[in-house]
Amino acid sequence: MSYRTALLILVVTHCVGAIGLRSPLADWITLLTPVHLLVTFGLLFYFSDRSDRLKASLLAIFVLGLGIEILGVNTGFPFGAYVYLEGLGPKFMETPWLIGLNWALLALSSGSFASQFLEEGTRLQRAILASGLMLVLDVLMEPVAHAHRLWLFAGGVAPWQNYLAWFGVAFAAQWLLGKGPNRNPLAPAVLLAQACFFALSWLWPIGN
Repeated sequence: MSYRTALLILVVTHCVGAIGLRSPLADWITLLTPVHLLVTFGLLFYFSDRSDRLKASLLAIFVLGLGIEILGVNTGFPFGAYVYLEGLGPKFMETPWLIGLNWALLALSSGSFASQFLEEGTRLQRAILASGLMLVLDVLMEPVAHAHRLWLFAGGVAPWQNYLAWFGVAFAAQWLLGKGPNRNPLAPAVLLAQACFFALSWLWPIGN
């Protein structure tokens, strides 16, 4: 698959989702969220080096992400009290298993970008930058996550501890990636598409 084809798929799927969620077909589009996530991860992974080391790292991040979310949903630690809605599909222990894949997706895209942007930087510098990028995405997501039928915090607002914990888990995920994933040409596009997708909900709220 060429980069242009992958980029076209990425743009089209995000645009269909953004417009569809604001149409009479919103309920059906919500059901396609897991497919959207799988497609995005598949495209990103296709342009990675697909080495055994990277596969093992992504599996570890998947387990870490899913495990910490199961802990969070059932105990309120470390993110605060929240519940998952139906947007991410089937659940295990009240937690959609795809949330682990989402952690892997965000870690790989941000880690790849940081490796390219700070090519001469240290492992610590790249991990901090990548974790910061993941935190920025979370800041964009949290206020509109319930409208996308993803999750909902008690009181309707994510507490400060959520952002602190998010950065901590993101940093752990980046450390699991090792010295940083190899150059991935699709990583910047994935990050930008995700940021635009959720930022749009601030300007054009779903349901309005």
